[in-house]
Amino acid sequence: MLSLNHFYDESGPDHSCQRQDPIFMHDPRTLRPLSFSPRVPDSPTPTVINVVYFLHATYPPLKMPSGESYSARSHRALQALARNDHPRSLPDLIHHSALSRIQFLSLNRDVLSTISSFCPVSDALQLALTCKDAYDFTMPRILADVSIGDPGEDDGPDRLEAFCHFMLAAPHARMKHLRALRLLDGAFARPSNAGGRNGWGADYSPADSLAQLLRQATNLRVIHIRDAEPLFQADPAVQEALSQLSNLKELSLYYIGNSTLRAIAQLRSRPAVIENGLWKDGPRPQGDITPFGPYVSSLEHLKLWECGCMLESIVDKYVWPNVHTLDIGGRIAKISELAHAFPNLQRLTFFLEFSVKQETGPAVCWPELDYLETSAPIPSFPSPVRRLQIQYPIGTTMGTQNDLKTLPLMEKTNPVVLSCTISHKVPETMLERMKGCMPSLRYMELIVNDSGSRSTINWQSFQDWVERNLEIMRTTSIVGLCIAFAGPSMSPANGDARRRITNIARMLTRTIKTLEYVGVGQHDSIAPMYEVDCEWFRVASRPADDAHAPSLDSLSRSEGERVRAYLLDTPRE
Repeated sequence: MLSLNHFYDESGPDHSCQRQDPIFMHDPRTLRPLSFSPRVPDSPTPTVINVVYFLHATYPPLKMPSGESYSARSHRALQALARNDHPRSLPDLIHHSALSRIQFLSLNRDVLSTISSFCPVSDALQLALTCKDAYDFTMPRILADVSIGDPGEDDGPDRLEAFCHFMLAAPHARMKHLRALRLLDGAFARPSNAGGRNGWGADYSPADSLAQLLRQATNLRVIHIRDAEPLFQADPAVQEALSQLSNLKELSLYYIGNSTLRAIAQLRSRPAVIENGLWKDGPRPQGDITPFGPYVSSLEHLKLWECGCMLESIVDKYVWPNVHTLDIGGRIAKISELAHAFPNLQRLTFFLEFSVKQETGPAVCWPELDYLETSAPIPSFPSPVRRLQIQYPIGTTMGTQNDLKTLPLMEKTNPVVLSCTISHKVPETMLERMKGCMPSLRYMELIVNDSGSRSTINWQSFQDWVERNLEIMRTTSIVGLCIAFAGPSMSPANGDARRRITNIARMLTRTIKTLEYVGVGQHDSIAPMYEVDCEWFRVASRPADDAHAPSLDSLSRSEGERVRAYLLDTPRE
């Protein structure tokens, strides 16, 4: 996804777009801190847009072969380019592609619009800057999903004000393209040195322009406002305009309070996704104040990251039959009460610090969940789970109680797919007990790290751990294993590193007779918990005796990604 911080108004003649001051910033990613500085590699990989623009600028149109339509041949060429895992050089692409025989902008406008809708916003923007015609058909792509507000690089309030003015200058031409608007951490933040101390202060001066924009954004489907409660208190007109939107499918208001709850309760839309984060309005009123009742039939995904207590007063009064995903943190009702309120739930995430009320009797819950993610052990969790992702490390210096509570969680969920992080100092008895708790396990993602204050280990410690625990893994029935160590990066281009990775893969496939796929690699401590840079192998054949290791096929990166996705979806037998 692109981070984009330039957008230019159309002010040039018919076939030029003259550069103006940047108006707004755009990033289609979701609710994480974003970086808005465009990064252009020294040698960019050719993509559909920059290749076809190069061809349009270089080659004259040629007559198409008899019997083959103009658009069909270009469509085949674009498909071939999109399928190429390792793009060739630009001259090769030009030589082999049918695009070298056409003038790109002479394609039908609907074809051009379709092409731009599949392009990254970076390519769409580059094409928009070439001429007025290109600007016109790429504008829907650029305006479709807009994000504003990284305080590290973006002057949020000024950018937001400029964006609102740009959209309101031609609302009939522009508003219809706006589908998603995300106002992130810095959208209303301005550098401040109040009291002689540098920091950030709140600036809600764009609120009036934002309210005007929302009144006309009739096609808006997604809106995220990080500072929702202080914004609504500063200018209630924004809350009123938001409530009148009729086509919202996803509503994210992170900092919430009484004004935010009123906005949700008064919505004309019936969103499928509602997200709330943290209460920011003094003590929460007692009683039934939760505004989710009107959305019993529409709601499919509910995110209450640090405010699970909002369900306490209504969890036994409503049933949301269509909710399939619940992300929840803070103080949480009994799991049996969640099961009653969300009977068809498939995915459940317990976020960061949370506490679950104890059951007072037998818990009647879901027959099985498809996915459970938890940041702390829940030994009393009552339902089987196809895929279990543990977001806390096993075997840390201070985590003995957590380890003991994790065993009943594994036993009761009996996952088919498991993702966990484990210290290389965990005793073998713990590993044996873990194996015995999960007889249905078929695919495991395992990150091995240190148990002390440092999270990383070196390659030798990782290799020693694998060799030491081979016998424990021998009797498992897993068909897939992705194993990585938390440590310094190992470039696959390095011959010695690749030999060591391959040796580990052979050792594992030789020991575990059921293993069909294995990935071996490294995990960066600053990356998401189970994002691993690894080499994947497929067992091509096994010898008749145990004296020889199986024959392995090395997979490309894209093949490895497809294998991992396939293994994560392994069903319960």
